[in-house]
Amino acid sequence: MQQFFSSSESDTEAIGKEIALKMKNGDFLAIFGEMGSGKTVFMRGFVGALVLEARVSSPTYAILNVYEGKDITVNHFDMYRITSEDDLFSTGYEEIIQNGITVCEWSENISEFLPSVYWKLEFFKLSDHERKLILERVGE
Repeated sequence: MQQFFSSSESDTEAIGKEIALKMKNGDFLAIFGEMGSGKTVFMRGFVGALVLEARVSSPTYAILNVYEGKDITVNHFDMYRITSEDDLFSTGYEEIIQNGITVCEWSENISEFLPSVYWKLEFFKLSDHERKLILERVGE
């Protein structure tokens, strides 16, 4: 388990970059945390470390954003609006997570469908500007 502390958006982006550099093709990062805890800011750093010049946005309405880099693809799911197994599998989830690195926000909504081995990242709001993030490997 690894803990990170952030007191600004730039800190959160830097944490995203650091964690991205730990990932390899086929990894799955399940993100847990309340609304407004910094997940999209984290993703700017994460994707920016792997896919140069990517314009990162929250896929809340699209459910999935795919960022194609020279050597890696980042699949960014937002499961906030997923309310059933049918909703989940209509996204192509099972096939998509087989390629590249997959990052999934609101993983609590699909907890029974997470891979058997994955990275878990929890966001905790400590104050208006301070966050604690906990990263751990699950299933190994």
